[in-house]
Amino acid sequence: MGLKNVLLSFCVIATGGFLFGYIIGINGNVVTKGQLICLDHWDGPVGTWTSSGFKQCYDFNAWDEGILSSLNLVGAVISSAICFRWADVMGRKKEVQVGAALYFLGSAITALSPFLWGIYAGFLIYGLGIGFCMHAAPAYIAEIAPAKVRGTFVSAKEMVIVLGIFLGFAAGAIFAPMEQAGWRWMVIIAAVFACLVEVGITFIPNSPRWLVLRSLRTSSPLVLRSPVFDQGTQDRNHPVDEALASEAKEALAFFRGATAAEIEEEFNVMLSDARDSSAGASAAPGCLETLRYPKPLIIGCGLVFFQQVTGQPSVLIFATDIFKSAGFAGAAALSSVGVGLVKLLATSFTAFKVDQYGRRQLLLWGIAGMILALAMLGTAFSFRHVENGEVSIPRGWAIVTVLALMIYVSAYQVGFGSISW
Repeated sequence: MGLKNVLLSFCVIATGGFLFGYIIGINGNVVTKGQLICLDHWDGPVGTWTSSGFKQCYDFNAWDEGILSSLNLVGAVISSAICFRWADVMGRKKEVQVGAALYFLGSAITALSPFLWGIYAGFLIYGLGIGFCMHAAPAYIAEIAPAKVRGTFVSAKEMVIVLGIFLGFAAGAIFAPMEQAGWRWMVIIAAVFACLVEVGITFIPNSPRWLVLRSLRTSSPLVLRSPVFDQGTQDRNHPVDEALASEAKEALAFFRGATAAEIEEEFNVMLSDARDSSAGASAAPGCLETLRYPKPLIIGCGLVFFQQVTGQPSVLIFATDIFKSAGFAGAAALSSVGVGLVKLLATSFTAFKVDQYGRRQLLLWGIAGMILALAMLGTAFSFRHVENGEVSIPRGWAIVTVLALMIYVSAYQVGFGSISW
């Protein structure tokens, strides 16, 4: 059974996750002094909300930085809510297509806008793309991959996100010397990858499982009957839309490269599973149905809550400024690249060792490492010195901050980052 088309499809679909990680990686090098924010002694044009110009920078306070940095996440929340309601109607492929279009539109508007309001709008639109692509990717990848490698492909998606973060940090280091203009080049790179996703997804079929599910839900007089299902029950004789069933088989042939008999066998199993999952259900379950299983709900929500409340995404978003505060102003962007590389290596370790050590053990190790790293970081910054608004840390403690951040992101990725999902 060939995996060539599955692998190629994975690369296209997972690039949506890559672009999510990429915007996290470049954010600290975009919303920083010398790029979008004016240097302390800048004597060039300082932009306002409505002023126009490509060589102007902006006088942001901490509130402004926080709002601009969070617009991607605000957009992702909005589009995730849309997906929650309409994803099963749209299908995975259309979600990726919409997400890629929003990625391209958002990055192009941000990079090419001479107005501050246009930059804000661009980041928000980019965030909408994050919601669509990140909602579609796990299900799409799981549904096209054969069972024996499904876990590997789904885990690899997390590695692609972290690869995006790493290359985002790298792009920041490369374009950082281009004051007031480098950030635009960082952002426009995302538009190139978005085009690749949009073009690539055009040649990839819909998910076979989604097509099977849609074929059962579509009210059609056309009925496809297979001897496997003629067992006298109403659910198993449920009418199937023949056109969608045929499309599902074609999609399976694309992803498997198998014989017609093997395709028919997998299709029958998929159809049986789809019928079993909907047997006896007159309507889709509502949110209140989850309350029937309180313990898994508390564990699942608790893991995701602590995953976010630990603040690791904020550390990545503002990594460059953290290193500047630690006294690495000249090498802040390069230090961020080191953090991204360590995070990528930790993700690779988790992906390949999770079955050996178990999820619970890795989670406990990750939490312990994060506690240690935060204790080191807090101790180092307790020795900070502020003079004329500039924060500095003794050289020895500055090195500790770099080491602590690397331990922190590594431990997070071994624990909450990968295990929660």
